[in-house]
Amino acid sequence: MGLDMRQGVVQAQRQTLTPAMWMGLNLLALPITELKEAVKKELDSNPALEVETPRGGGLVSSGAAAADYLENLADESGERLDEHLLSELRMSGVDGRELELCRAIVAEIDRDGRFRGSLPDLAMVTGARAEDLEAARRKVMSIDPQGCGARDLEECFLAQLDRIPASRRAEARQSIAAVAAMVEGKAPTIALKPETVRLLKQLDPYPGRQYDFRRVEFVVPDIRVDEEGTVEVDQRDVPELRVSPKYIEMAKDRSLDEETRRFAAERVRKAREFREAVIRRQDTMERVAELAIGGQEAYLREGPAALRRQTMSAVARAAKCNVATVSRAAARKYVKTPRGTVPLRKFFALVDQAPIEKLREILAEGRGRLTDREVSDRMAKAGFKMARRTVAKYRARLGAT
Repeated sequence: MGLDMRQGVVQAQRQTLTPAMWMGLNLLALPITELKEAVKKELDSNPALEVETPRGGGLVSSGAAAADYLENLADESGERLDEHLLSELRMSGVDGRELELCRAIVAEIDRDGRFRGSLPDLAMVTGARAEDLEAARRKVMSIDPQGCGARDLEECFLAQLDRIPASRRAEARQSIAAVAAMVEGKAPTIALKPETVRLLKQLDPYPGRQYDFRRVEFVVPDIRVDEEGTVEVDQRDVPELRVSPKYIEMAKDRSLDEETRRFAAERVRKAREFREAVIRRQDTMERVAELAIGGQEAYLREGPAALRRQTMSAVARAAKCNVATVSRAAARKYVKTPRGTVPLRKFFALVDQAPIEKLREILAEGRGRLTDREVSDRMAKAGFKMARRTVAKYRARLGAT
């Protein structure tokens, strides 16, 4: 019996994000204070990017002058846990899609350094596979401080095992499992040898506590809304950028050697991409803010009881973008209202009920005869992408068979 090997053409849709698109998504996730810092760093590193000084003050070129121009905009507070982890990831060469997934993991880490999120839920928001998110979580656990992103004490200690001399790691591994079970109430108290105790003292049970979790600082709102419900996205301290005409000319100047022209062209390309990403961020923030906050006059008059929360999927449809974009736009952003400064996420429903209701409907129709895979396929046909494992999780929550 021979193998039937045939060639064929299969059509499939696949979205590939370019580095420029990733840059835009990364900038969108930044609150206003961090955006200013990102602009400052880009000006300092790319000589083809220039600042147009507000109120007609001429041009400030990149480098030291531009850095001085933006120096007062930098956040001088101590380093937060999430900032440190993201900085370590970038320094270790993580970028692009992998960095985005690691960022999603970091957002779910508590003050102790424990991961408190749900990979199936993150998969729904990010569109990533659960296994890719798990790989991102493992990456976060491996950087300084090791163990951040662990689900429990045992996993946290095991991530730090390389601090133990190689000859003692097998012993430490056994002790870690026993100690973790005891601490979590899964096993009775155990007696450890003094040398084993000294060994385990080299491990940090709460690596996240080395850094500020929530910095005590003045919150700078990205968005303002007045009594009439008029929404304004704050962009006043973010300078207007332009691409240096000098570098544009250098890229075209045939009298210069090829290497110089190539260097200038590359800097011009990056300057354009960064400038366009900043502009797109402003446009997206304005659309999302208007859709989420506009029409909330009753809340502004009467208070929280009159707040109408919207789902991110509804705002995404109206804004003609995807849910992940709305999620990034809402992340760590604050709104100054006549009733005080509140997180932008306050205006969103915590859980989008549309896919849950559709799942409930499919389960009821199936009367227990459908497998998780069949339910997942039906959800996809209804326009809701839901992995088999996510179906199983919600099926258990809903009490369905």
